[in-house]
Amino acid sequence: MTYSSTLTSKNQTTLPKAVVHLLGATPSSILAYEILEDGKVLLTAKSATFKDIADTFPKKKATKPISIEDMKRAVAQGAAKRFKKAVK
Repeated sequence: MTYSSTLTSKNQTTLPKAVVHLLGATPSSILAYEILEDGKVLLTAKSATFKDIADTFPKKKATKPISIEDMKRAVAQGAAKRFKKAVK
């Protein structure tokens, strides 16, 4: 059987449902593409654990904790700006 899908300008595609089923793939499965000597590509799927994908999440820079007083001041300033806009 032959299945097809279209490649987008961002190099993305949707796997046909039958292919997903045959691979046993689930959301967050890791897809492996092996290029064979004859130019064919072998596609396999591996279910990912959180540990497998944890390093793919963007890293956040550590920030200095903000005090409750600073939060209240920021909320009050935001409310004042909105009030001024509403009055105009």
